[in-house]
Formats: sequence, structure tokens, C-alpha cells
Amino acid sequence: MPNCPVCATEYIEEKAEFCSTCGWDLTPYPQRSKLAKAYLKKEQVRLQWAKQMWEFARTQLNWSARFDELQGQLQQGAIDRTYLQSQLEWVLYRLEQLNPEAIASTLLRLEEKIGEMPDQTPPQSEVGMDYRQLTKLLETRKWRKADEHTWEILLQITLREEEGWLSAADIDSFPCTDLRTIDQLWQHHSNGRFGLSVQRQIWESAGSQYTEFCDRIGWRVKNNWKYYEELSFSDNSVPGHLPITAWRRRACYGAGFLTASENFARIASRLAACGGSTA
Repeated sequence: MPNCPVCATEYIEEKAEFCSTCGWDLTPYPQRSKLAKAYLKKEQVRLQWAKQMWEFARTQLNWSARFDELQGQLQQGAIDRTYLQSQLEWVLYRLEQLNPEAIASTLLRLEEKIGEMPDQTPPQSEVGMDYRQLTKLLETRKWRKADEHTWEILLQITLREEEGWLSAADIDSFPCTDLRTIDQLWQHHSNGRFGLSVQRQIWESAGSQYTEFCDRIGWRVKNNWKYYEELSFSDNSVPGHLPITAWRRRACYGAGFLTASENFARIASRLAACGGSTA
């Protein structure tokens, strides 16, 4: 099928008089008549002009469609902006209704609840020591049993279960991770009342004088050195009263070949070397 010379639309030659797309006259020229050259040239100019007008019209149509598209996007953007503005105003309104004091009170209660939750992280050990039993005893505030178990742990780690005491070398080389773990467990479950770091702080404030130190933590009362059975294993014990790591029978006796003063001085020194914090 032939094509329209202006817009290239196909048409049926016998039926079409005008192009259905651009309206160009499709009537064929008489075949036998001789047309003047001037007329043919004029027709060619007219055809060229028609093609240019057609391309211009198509361009205008494309720009019009693009304009409509952009206008639609702008309208949608305006709708979205209005929606977001309304949402923002709603949020601001809700914030204005909130009571700052109530929020602070709620956060405080949440912190207290979180603090009451048991720590699920297993205590750390360099030698594979199991601290679950000690943790359980401390959680249930069975202070005497916890203290006795702490001493058992010290002996197990240093392989001194048969001797029942620690040497200077045992204390000086005690695994730092385990020393910190024991200290942290005691501090955490006593709310900072007991622990090696608590004792170390009191020791330093007493000028590293063992007698003064014992007077402050209840190991010596009215010039009387306490026996182990006389200690106060309660929540109301004076700060630093537990655990007992420098002696076992009586506060002035010590354990092994070291005096109680020498034992605790080495324990405090080892804790400092291991990075144990003062309470």
C-alpha cells in the first residue's frame, strides 16, 4: 500500500481521497496530462511545507503530553506534601500531649526492671572455671556459702586444694580474668557493698595498715580480732566485710606461710595489676 507523502500513513489508493491522519489530498495527478513545470514545482513546495507543518504539530503534541505529565507529577507532589504536613502536625500534637515527668518516671522504672534482670552472659574464666554455683549463691544472698565457695574456687584455680592455702606465688600469678570475675560477681549481687575492689579502696584509704583496715570492715571490733564464725554474713554487714580471702580461721592469723596482712596486700596489688576498679 502507498504512504501519505506528508505523514507516511498507509492508505488504500482506490478508496482514500484525503489522508486519515494529516488530511493531505491524496487525489492522484492525471497520468496522461502534461502538467506545467511551474505547477509541479509549486506542488513540491506545498508538499515540503506540509511535511514541516506536520513535524511541528507532532513536536507540539509531544511537548503537550510532557507538560501534562509534569503537571500531573506536580499535583501528586502537592498531595504528598499535604499528607506529610498533616502527619507531622499530628506527631507534634501528640508530643505536646505527653507529660515529660511521666516519661522520665517510665524510663526510670524500665531501668530498674532491666537492672533486676539476671545477666545472661556467662562469667569469664581463663582456666575454664564454672562460676554458676557462685552466681546462684550470691543471687540468693547466701553470703556465707558464697564466701566458702569463693575460697574453694581460689584453691581449685591454684591447685592448692590439698594444702588449703595460697602461696605468695599463687597470688602474684592468679589469673586476672578470674580475679576480676570473682570481684565483679560479689560487687554486682551485693549492690556494691562487698567485693575485692571495695576492700581494696578501704585498704588504700586506711594507708595499707592492716589493723586499721580490719577495724573499718568489721574483721576487728573493739580490739578483738574476729573468728570466721563470728563474722556477719548478712545484707547489713559493713561495706567490704566479704569475701574473706586473706585468712580463714581468724583475721589475725593469716593462711599458709603468709600473715593475713601480707596475704591481703598481695591480693590488693594483684587486683590493681589486673585492672580491677576501685569501688
